[in-house]
Amino acid sequence: MCDIFAQMWFRHEFPVTAMARKQMSIADNGRHGPVRPWIFWLILILLVAGGTEAAAFVAVRLILAPHAQYLLWNPDLAAASRAWAADGNAVDDQLGWPPPGTATSGTRDTTGAKINADFPETAKPCVSAYGDSFVWGDQVPAADGWVEQLSRQLGCRVSNYGVSGYGTDQAYIRFHRMEDDHAPVVLLGIFPDDIIRNLNQYRAFLGFGLEPFWVKGRFVLDEAKRLQWIPRPRLDAASYLQLHRQPAAILPHEYFLPDSRDGQVSVYFPYTLALVRLALMPRLWNRLRGQTPWTDLYSPDHPSGAVPLTIAIAKAFVQEAQQRGMRTFIVMLPSAGSFRLAERSGKADYAPFVTAMTANGLSVFDPIPGLIRALKGQSYCMLYVDKNCEGHYNIAGGGLVAQIVAAELKRLKLVDGQERSSLARHQGG
Repeated sequence: MCDIFAQMWFRHEFPVTAMARKQMSIADNGRHGPVRPWIFWLILILLVAGGTEAAAFVAVRLILAPHAQYLLWNPDLAAASRAWAADGNAVDDQLGWPPPGTATSGTRDTTGAKINADFPETAKPCVSAYGDSFVWGDQVPAADGWVEQLSRQLGCRVSNYGVSGYGTDQAYIRFHRMEDDHAPVVLLGIFPDDIIRNLNQYRAFLGFGLEPFWVKGRFVLDEAKRLQWIPRPRLDAASYLQLHRQPAAILPHEYFLPDSRDGQVSVYFPYTLALVRLALMPRLWNRLRGQTPWTDLYSPDHPSGAVPLTIAIAKAFVQEAQQRGMRTFIVMLPSAGSFRLAERSGKADYAPFVTAMTANGLSVFDPIPGLIRALKGQSYCMLYVDKNCEGHYNIAGGGLVAQIVAAELKRLKLVDGQERSSLARHQGG
């Protein structure tokens, strides 16, 4: 009897158990079957992302960072600390450089002008010149810069107050300080990059070294479009290091802050994002289009406001000269890139800037047409020091610039050409 009941129970229970197992199998497949492809794709995506990030790390950290400082912000804090220890106090408190101790020594005379061996007397220059290294005459002997050659062509002293690396803002402040400069004519030389420097307070943001003297003040335009001077910040060792950790906290008016529209890209994780930002940099696209890196900043409506700001600075320069009874001659000093673009498109990179200056009543002399005629079909590369068509004007190139500028000064009757006799007297001729 027990066996019969056991058999009946087994027969009754076995189909139920089989059905339950089948249902459990279906339920199990419903839970785990569709999930397995998602796990696969998730792992694949993570592997691709990890590989991309690793490749970006190599590209940014190991390849670009050591060689493309003008594109990447990756400050060496130890190097910055050493720079402060060496030169933290050797600065001009507004312009940054040159420090007061060298402003009237070495290659400069007692007035702060470049030593002029042909005309050493500082009392009565016929022209004084302000600007950057293209005015000063870098990469050639001191007596062979184009300003010194201009001096010989005019036959009178041209006092050269150029300073390497200066923007138009610093050139104006330097002129403002030179209260004893009463030359009848003052020349303001503008290299294309000068209007970029007018937006900048720390040259390290433009790819230069970490040096305390590269920190300077700058002008901005207030709501009424008037010039307002933003002083150079007062720094100590701690705040100088903070400048590299938190640039915006120390220099809130700096246009080229890292990770801004036209600033360097910070080197940090995720490196893929840094690489994407590098690829989108306007100056790189300008290069790809065959333009100079900062071509778009010469547009009067660029968000940086570089052109309106530089026009305001130039106006202040001219007004200061007029108050001293001086006449102003503004001359563009084209780079090789300016010639390259003019050759391709018919206009130099700074052409919109010159047009805007003229529209604001400021006459600007562009020597490119005259230099092209003087070259007589030869390459404009012959004007520059470096064999790769870069650098400053070489001696011959500076001679052509001096010749063309001298002719324009005479055409405008800013000089009368009678000064040449003083050179003959000085040389015993």
